[in-house]
Amino acid sequence: MKATAIVFEADRKVGLREIEMPEPADTELVVRATCTGISVGTERWALISQRQEISFPNIPGYLGVGVVETVGSSREGFSEGDRVFYFSTRLPEPYASNSWMGTHVSHALVPDREPDDWPPYVCKIPDGISDGEAAMAGLASVSARGADMVKVVTSDVAVVLGLGLIGQSSAQVLRAKGARVVVADMLESRVEQALSVGCDEGVVLDGGPIFPQLKGLIPEAGADIVVDTTSVAPVVNQAGDLLKMEGQFILQGYYPGETPICFDGLHGKRALIRIPCAQSKEAHEYCHRLMLGGMLKLDSFVTHTFAPQDAPEAYAMVVERPQDFTGIVFDWGRS
Repeated sequence: MKATAIVFEADRKVGLREIEMPEPADTELVVRATCTGISVGTERWALISQRQEISFPNIPGYLGVGVVETVGSSREGFSEGDRVFYFSTRLPEPYASNSWMGTHVSHALVPDREPDDWPPYVCKIPDGISDGEAAMAGLASVSARGADMVKVVTSDVAVVLGLGLIGQSSAQVLRAKGARVVVADMLESRVEQALSVGCDEGVVLDGGPIFPQLKGLIPEAGADIVVDTTSVAPVVNQAGDLLKMEGQFILQGYYPGETPICFDGLHGKRALIRIPCAQSKEAHEYCHRLMLGGMLKLDSFVTHTFAPQDAPEAYAMVVERPQDFTGIVFDWGRS
């Protein structure tokens, strides 16, 4: 089976290749891609050689949406025509050994879920959720998994620092769980986006100390929960100023290499620190329920749609102009 794939050829070099996919196994689904989302943080780090487990060439992506064309003879629970989200695909060499991703491909071989907690999974997409929103739900499920790692009660105040898609989703999921949510970012447009979908308070940061800018919006004793999605050490190191005693801190970004962290402020607050990673089928299906209930809104965050052949332009924007977008998807029906 031939397929078209978006390929990271080398550092900052993106191309489109025709590849020969392996023969489908009887436990696999053959899925025709309709929409695949860019995980901006992960794929940016991979493209600029900051993901040590990923080498070149590789086929990126883990936010796949498509239609099942063939169901393996030993695969249960799916039918031809099902619309599904899938985390990964089985690939031929040289891509198979160089990436745990691989969804930016026109036809995917979707394996059965592995028996441990490693994320590869596939789930059906309910009616009422658009393809673009379904792709972004993969990122929202990362946020949901992080929120599941802390205790949230209805009296809590949560601060979310950084409002890319992980931050936007974290804010909405924490609010759905009962917290009052204060969001902060240096881009006014992103703060406005968060407020438009129901976040309680928002602050456009000016680059100075964060606590004085949030004063009056969080309790004097500090926030119950602080979420960092920026991965920026000077921001991370202000979490202790924002937390209450025995507050909860979620490091929800990706932190390549060594991040210089001063633990003094967090030590003084006796903080509980959580470091989530990846998503899960259970968290993803929870996001579907929130979306259908109107408590998680993602459509407006898909700000750019590209045809696959325009992938070099899309990734140039990811690397050079992250302030210009929130969510990016590839429409595999466009040419």
